Formats: sequence, structure tokens, C-alpha cells
Amino acid sequence: MKKPVALVAAVLGAAILLAASPDRGKTFDVSADTIEACSCPLFCSCYFGASADEHMCEANNVYKFRKGSHYGNVDLSDQMVWLSLDLGGEWHKKPGPGMPTNWVVVTFDKKSSPEQRKAIGAVLENVFPVKWGSMATREDSISFQDGPKVAEAKLASGMASVRLDKAFGPDKSSSTAVKNLQYWFSSSNDGFNLAYGTHHFDGDHKFNYEKRNGFTIAWTAKGEVKDAPKVASK
Repeated sequence: MKKPVALVAAVLGAAILLAASPDRGKTFDVSADTIEACSCPLFCSCYFGASADEHMCEANNVYKFRKGSHYGNVDLSDQMVWLSLDLGGEWHKKPGPGMPTNWVVVTFDKKSSPEQRKAIGAVLENVFPVKWGSMATREDSISFQDGPKVAEAKLASGMASVRLDKAFGPDKSSSTAVKNLQYWFSSSNDGFNLAYGTHHFDGDHKFNYEKRNGFTIAWTAKGEVKDAPKVASK
């Protein structure tokens, strides 16, 4: 009698676990390492609701998703995407979905599949729910390296590059960081690790900056899968 009872208990336990577990295909859960540099002085005043001196925020943001990241049933482990953009100077005055911005060029890594690109686009729309004045997509080969003192990202075509020389305070064992500050509409982050950013973009909108604001940050985003994303490569 013990074996049937044990078998029934095991089946019931498995059923309870399945009922309690969320459907992976209906949710997304990502963690992304970030190399980011913009046109602001160190550090971004817009994160504190203040306008920068320049009426723009031209930036290169590079994201690499950590292993285990997924959007629905699409695996995003080690996937990368690059945003070259101009947020404009007044976007921070209207926080929330639909914030007005100028333009963005989304560069997908050549190794990403069409399904992964659509999933990445959906993640970006959740974390950055802004209204772009114009949007373009392209593909390239992306390199991403984050070391103790320097972080670098490059597009193989040479269209854009970022170098971050990390800032250090009295404690030289770790770079200077800003904690307890929201990163866009992410679920959480481990802090802004400050750096001096040297970066450029040679698209239709060109910019080039030396020793301006930059940082690395790791953030997470979680939620439910919604309709098909709009940000997908053509």
C-alpha cells in the first residue's frame, strides 16, 4: 500500500508545483549589463529631474543580456543590442510612457535571430516606453568588454564606439557608484558605476564626445509578454 500512496503524493505534488509556477511563455525576465555614455557632464542631471546645459542628450547605450534572460520562450542569453540616440533636452519633464524624444538607431548584433530581435525590441519598449521622433534599425557585429578600470564597446563597421574610464574615489578597490537611483523603467539595478565616456556615432546624425558622462550598470526587468513588439529589424 505504501507505493501507491507515495506515487499519488508525488503526482499531486508535481501538479501543485506546475499550477503554482508561472508560464514561461507568458512572462519575461532579463538581466542586462550596460555600457552607456552620453553628452552630459558627469553625472546625468536628467536622472534627478534637472535640465542639462545642452538641450539634448546624445548617447550610445550598449546592452548585453545575462545568461538565463528570456522573453517568453525566446532565450536572450548573451544577446547584445546597441542604441545610438538623442533624447532631446526636455524629455525628463514628462516622466512616464510616451515621453517625447528625438531619434534612435537600434543596431542588432548579426548573431541575433529574427525572433531574438523581436524579443529584444519588446524588452526595450518595456524599459524605455518613450515616443521617438524617428527610429531606424540596422545590424552589425558588436563587441562588449567590461574590465575593472575600463569598459569598451565597438561596432565592427566603425560606425560607433564607446570607451569608459571608470572613476575612483578614496577606496580604489571599486569604482565610484551612485546607488538607490531608478534606471528608466527597469525593475531593479545594482547602481550606476561612474566613468568618463569617450564615444562617437557616424550615422546620419553624427556626434563625438571626449570625457563626458558615462557609466556601467546592471539592471533587471520582469513582466508579462504583451503584443508583438514594434522595434524589430527590417
